[in-house]
Amino acid sequence: MTVANAPTWCTGDVERRAWAVGAEVAAVFADEVDRDARFPVEGVDALRSAGLLAAMVPTELGGEGASLASIAGATRALAAHCSATALVMAMHQIEIWYLILHGHTPGLQGLLRSVATDGVLIANANSEVGLGGEVGRSFCAVERTGDGRFHLEKDVLAVSYGANADALLLTARRDPEAAEGEQVMVGCRPGTFRLDQTTDWNTTGLRGTCSASFKATVDEDEEMIFPTPWGTIGAQCIGATTILLNSVWLGIAEAAATRAHAYVRADARRKIGTTPASAPLLAEVSVTLGEARAIMASTIAAYEAAVGTEDLESASLLLAVRNLKLSVTTLAIEIVSKASLICGLAGYKRDSPYSMDRNLRDVLGGPLMANNSRAAGENAQLLLAMKAI
Repeated sequence: MTVANAPTWCTGDVERRAWAVGAEVAAVFADEVDRDARFPVEGVDALRSAGLLAAMVPTELGGEGASLASIAGATRALAAHCSATALVMAMHQIEIWYLILHGHTPGLQGLLRSVATDGVLIANANSEVGLGGEVGRSFCAVERTGDGRFHLEKDVLAVSYGANADALLLTARRDPEAAEGEQVMVGCRPGTFRLDQTTDWNTTGLRGTCSASFKATVDEDEEMIFPTPWGTIGAQCIGATTILLNSVWLGIAEAAATRAHAYVRADARRKIGTTPASAPLLAEVSVTLGEARAIMASTIAAYEAAVGTEDLESASLLLAVRNLKLSVTTLAIEIVSKASLICGLAGYKRDSPYSMDRNLRDVLGGPLMANNSRAAGENAQLLLAMKAI
């Protein structure tokens, strides 16, 4: 694959391979994936073939040991071409991160190794029907069957690409007597679980993520239960989760800004000696895009520096992580909206090279995935307890 027209920030090997997959494969099928609300099988197969699904897996388990920063860049590169492929990449890598930081049993290490050896795609089933998207509580529970195995049934609110996932990670109460907040995370290897779809997925945007509701039934070995409580796992991994998901919104915004830039330059070539009327608005887009890129870079640096230290659960880092989500999701919508204004009717058309159709619809999903109102409320409470801002 080639990396023609890759942006200047796309310099690392992992990012450049992702850009090539996005440009040469995912982009070709993006409109069809969106129209039919189907899984981006071509893009994901290309990611698997390029070794990108396993890029972050440690080298001793067969992966490349890629950094979180490079995986975030790869996700951002994919999002410029197909949001569905980018989100599958992001959510799969979030599960990889859980396993890297806390999957220290032989079974969980084996699941991580299988990503490198067999191209296993992992989905997440943490959300539960009746909890409104909250993942700090569970109704379902792990039921140990007395033979070193456990049984679990869960009504999952949304499992992105669930019908196409090879493996699952999900949360549950540690046993039937445990309180709703006493949770564990479990891994489910291929062949140990069943997902029965209970709702359809017909949305305004992000249609190719196929995030329907499912009834999950699991029968697995007890060594697939994470030894660390979910509360600790969630607190330590929220930074990676937020960085990877917001890399998608940033990539969508960058694609819109790139089209707007091309439109203004084409307009200028048609009117030599004059500045296009939309050029000042493009300058505003440049400022906003710079803000989004800056907060992404600073949050990645802060989070990566905290890994392996007590700062990983600090209030200041948590505040920064939530600020990243609130900022990038808001700024991305602003960027895409202004880019649409710049391109005018050409951006409003679906069959135009400057079309903002998918960008506009997809970027609106950012504030809804872990609702911004909840994040703002949590930050407000956190700030009340902090002695300095």
